[in-house]
Amino acid sequence: MRMFALLLFVVQAGAASSSSAKTMSQLMIDPIYPASDAVFYIETRTPGTDAEWRALEAKTDALAEAAKALTGPLYFRDRARWMDDAKLMIEASATASDAVRRRDVNALAGVNDALYTSCVQCHQHYRPGYGARPTPAAAARNPASPSATADPPSPAAPVGKQDLEGVWSFATITPLERPAELAGKLELTADEAAAYEQRTVERNNRDRRDRSSPEADVGGAYNEAWFDRGSVLTVVNGKKRTSLIVDPADGKIPALTASAQQKAAARAADRRDHPTDGPENQGLPTRCLLFGAGPPIVPGPYNNLVQILQFPDHVIIFNEMIHDARIVPLDGRPHTAPAVRKWLGDSRGRWDGNTLVVDTTNFTDKTNFRGADESLHVVERFTRAGPDTLLYEFTIDNPTGFTKPWSAQIAMTKTNDRVFEYACHEANYAMTGILRGARAEERRKQ
Repeated sequence: MRMFALLLFVVQAGAASSSSAKTMSQLMIDPIYPASDAVFYIETRTPGTDAEWRALEAKTDALAEAAKALTGPLYFRDRARWMDDAKLMIEASATASDAVRRRDVNALAGVNDALYTSCVQCHQHYRPGYGARPTPAAAARNPASPSATADPPSPAAPVGKQDLEGVWSFATITPLERPAELAGKLELTADEAAAYEQRTVERNNRDRRDRSSPEADVGGAYNEAWFDRGSVLTVVNGKKRTSLIVDPADGKIPALTASAQQKAAARAADRRDHPTDGPENQGLPTRCLLFGAGPPIVPGPYNNLVQILQFPDHVIIFNEMIHDARIVPLDGRPHTAPAVRKWLGDSRGRWDGNTLVVDTTNFTDKTNFRGADESLHVVERFTRAGPDTLLYEFTIDNPTGFTKPWSAQIAMTKTNDRVFEYACHEANYAMTGILRGARAEERRKQ
């Protein structure tokens, strides 16, 4: 449940001035926990009667009163930071109360992130062990602990850092580059977005067969059941974006440099003149070597899940596509020697406040992401933006490949879906089919 983020704030504020005053723990148990829980689940537990709406109104009003109470001398800690954190809850709870009175479910759903942030930020400031999970040794010392008989937990994220663990979906129909039809528009209104999403989903539907020729029909490949592109535009800062690229402002990938254009032309000529000489002439996805797993991570037609696992000195970024896993050290070690080149590059991570920053260099000269060369430098940023939202940002810096750097943003959504193995090599009939077909065609022409 999402409200497990609101683990009880077991901070004792000292003896109450009267027997009726609540301790901090009691205040969290009632009303803060149940009221926040009701707001977090508003879309799946929407009141259906006037009585239920009145009950919810009472809860949010109690939440607002509790938030105000936190600013009193009975509870506050170091005044400045405590007051800043309390203000976040005061504002979020007041907005929630107003939305309940208007019976506005969308507005209540919209306050989720603000309310979640107010809770988590305060926890991180005043609970040094917030988010930490008991180690197997601790569980062994306390057999009554629920974790004593459970599977050994993975190590906790560093204290004070955001918990990024989980499976995240980055499926979206927002294109990497802004379409010509949306030129000059960074975002769409709700009505514009709904119309665009409907048009795009209908246009992408592979069950609408192209019968203009047998080749076109077969070229459609899989039917719609095999695709998982998503059906909505990505939402960043509450706005539906028209492109993942946010810099440059036109939402377009900058032009390739002259040398990069020459390399791209040479690759195109080789594909044209020697398309099926051998497996090396096929693209990296066809060869099951690299297929959108990043870095950077960009949405594809399917397998748009990434799982993040956090450890004290490493982070694992595990992509569903071709089940590639990047093990990213966080201990400050330098990149490997320039002579060592990898398909996924060489990644190093660090924390910038509550943002995980991953710096990747040492790519091969065959990766060619959007025309990049072996000097590609990718900087990724992972920031928890809400209970179910992870803001993923990346910047491409490749002076020998592009005329200027460029950046993109994607809002990832937490999911209960599981990441299964994508057996690409094991079922790669395309490669043998392509090469066998080419040899048969050669024999036919002899």
